[in-house]
Amino acid sequence: MARRKKVEAKNYDELIQGSEERIAALTADLKSEKANLKQLKKDKVIYDKMLEDEMKERQIQEVATLIAESGKSIEEIKELLK
Repeated sequence: MARRKKVEAKNYDELIQGSEERIAALTADLKSEKANLKQLKKDKVIYDKMLEDEMKERQIQEVATLIAESGKSIEEIKELLK
């Protein structure tokens, strides 16, 4: 016959309630952090697109400056680019 395990005398109701409360708090924190992560990922996509647009704008400005400084007409530049 199997022997029963000896268990210490504790206030199990209080321990169970405390454990459930900690689990509830951790679950709430996890949900909050997941929402934060989702928003950060969305913000990163928007930020990366903004940086890409700024880089394109700088390149366009640089090309426009080079064209203006070259002194060539648009037709001459089109011919050079062909």
